[in-house]
Amino acid sequence: MATVTKVNPVEAISGSKSFIGKDLIGLTIDFAVNATNFDTTENGPAGAVQKVLEVLMRRNTIVGYSDLRADGGANAGQVFDVYLEGKFGTDTYDGSNSETLAAHIEDEIQALTSVGAGPVNLSSATVTAITGFPLIAA
Repeated sequence: MATVTKVNPVEAISGSKSFIGKDLIGLTIDFAVNATNFDTTENGPAGAVQKVLEVLMRRNTIVGYSDLRADGGANAGQVFDVYLEGKFGTDTYDGSNSETLAAHIEDEIQALTSVGAGPVNLSSATVTAITGFPLIAA
């Protein structure tokens, strides 16, 4: 019986690949608030989590986000990851100073000083870009 050896295409496993057809940026958001359980008290429609998602949705399309988790750090805060559609470099997102999208979103979240059911103060929240995840735009 004759056999056929496949020679094309050759798919090399080097570098990341995405087959969803979109560039993504990933951000880790740390609420940096001690003694507040965001999962039970701030995860409702009027909670701080929703207010942060609204900040993100003002100019970005959210493709997905993770569950809340403890950050394991000194502030005993709560963290989640969010994935946004697009490729964002350094720009003047606020119209004044040049900064990364993560820094701009961090500023917007930190401006939420009395939000949610608590209310809670998010002035110490941090936002960092996710690196090394294969679907994230380089």
